[in-house]
Amino acid sequence: MTEALDFDAVFALLPKVQFPFDKSLPVRGWLVQGREQQVVFWHSKQSYESQEHSHPYVEWGVVITGWCEVITPAWHRTYNAGDAFCIEPGLPHASVMSEDYRAVDIFFSPNHVKPEDGGQTR
Repeated sequence: MTEALDFDAVFALLPKVQFPFDKSLPVRGWLVQGREQQVVFWHSKQSYESQEHSHPYVEWGVVITGWCEVITPAWHRTYNAGDAFCIEPGLPHASVMSEDYRAVDIFFSPNHVKPEDGGQTR
């Protein structure tokens, strides 16, 4: 793995977050907080599944390594490294992520995730 993909090192100064709907999942995130959006860099060494959920704002993401499957009532798509996806507001969706999954997601809400340190952002 190149140093550029070592998220622990690259994002060491960013607040850490957990997946908001199931904190037991083996995924870690690093947060860049904006006034109206949040950018989260995700990494998981193990494959995992997120249960169906929805949110009232857009989620836009790009897969960096590995792949993810996004499952909605209307469609089921696989996104590989380099692919971008967009989940519209209110759309119920679940997902399956591969081993060594890395992605960046933009949530068009300032409150999708909370920093692990009790709400302090840098």
